[in-house]
Amino acid sequence: MTVYTDTFIPYEFKTKREAFDYVVERCHGLKKSLRFVEMDEEHLVVRCPIVADYLEITGTPEELNWLHAELTKREWYRIR
Repeated sequence: MTVYTDTFIPYEFKTKREAFDYVVERCHGLKKSLRFVEMDEEHLVVRCPIVADYLEITGTPEELNWLHAELTKREWYRIR
């Protein structure tokens, strides 16, 4: 999985768990701090207001579905 941020340097991860941990780390461990923006078969985009950037995550559909489900289940998304 690859995560693109506003730094223009892609972060590549070998496992989906490493990508999940990176996204959580970007939130400084504050639950309900992510905003879900959009998801399709190739991208998952979330906004992290704490660091004022968007995270565009690419991977296989299975990896993206797993990541989205984990973020939802563990309450990282803020629901309006």
